[in-house]
Amino acid sequence: MKLGTKILLAIRKFWKKYWKIVIIVAVIWIAVIILNMYLKNLPEEQVIINTYNPDLPVMDNGDKIPENKKENISNVIDTFFNYCNNKEYQKAYDLLTTDCQKYVYSDSLNEFIEYVDGIFTNKKIYNIQNYSNVGDVYIYDINILDDILSTGTTGGYNTYREKIALIEENNVMKISNQGYIGKVNFSNLTGEDQYLKVAVLYKNMSYDREEYAVEITNKTDGYLVIGNGAVANEITLNLGDQERPALDLINNAIIIEPGKTMSYFLLFDKYYDDGKTPKELKLNLIRLFGTDKELAEEGATENANLTYSMNITLDR
Repeated sequence: MKLGTKILLAIRKFWKKYWKIVIIVAVIWIAVIILNMYLKNLPEEQVIINTYNPDLPVMDNGDKIPENKKENISNVIDTFFNYCNNKEYQKAYDLLTTDCQKYVYSDSLNEFIEYVDGIFTNKKIYNIQNYSNVGDVYIYDINILDDILSTGTTGGYNTYREKIALIEENNVMKISNQGYIGKVNFSNLTGEDQYLKVAVLYKNMSYDREEYAVEITNKTDGYLVIGNGAVANEITLNLGDQERPALDLINNAIIIEPGKTMSYFLLFDKYYDDGKTPKELKLNLIRLFGTDKELAEEGATENANLTYSMNITLDR
């Protein structure tokens, strides 16, 4: 018998004996292929990834919160918030920096109580996000919202948002709120000539403003006009690459009587985390008038006996 015939007979014999098994295996194999193709064509399940990190600064200015301070900062914020929520006014007030108590609330617990009662009208919740860090000052956005689960509110809810700063004071982490950062005192920061003397005493810094306290002495027997809003840029803050004009001089004119010393506050737009250092306080249009008060109050440059400028260096 030829080899080909033997192989053919063997195949027939195998088929008669195992044909059911072969069909079952083939069906299973085909089913596996079809299922595999089906699964490959299914849309991928969207996995929600939570990237929320309250200590990761929004403004990547290079300064990060040290790991050993993150928990302390979180605890101080949470404690302050809970004291406010529970109307434990004195305990919450004691967590504020000394400068914040003095500048924002005029050293008055009653003013702080008004702030708390104006926001915490019912049960609140909050979330925070580190916004930026400058040295040892850690600035956070805090968003305060109605606690819907507690209040049962169904028609929407109120939100309140502000910037707070976390600052160590005498090795204790404290809060400065309502956008206020702190105070810097100056010593021997003056400009003087034969007509006037200007002493820059200190500045208060908010997140988006700087306010300079100045004391100006008129050494003449006439009226001095430093700024009255009559022209642009009468007083500016030099930031090196920019000049920022003093705000609202038209409503806060600087007019000094003969021989008098007066105190003023000069306010400028200046972001705390913009990386810019104030270089000079510039009095760009000093006007000396005679003894006519009405003429001085009008402040017209063309009527002045003398006009000149003075720059006071700030980054000494």
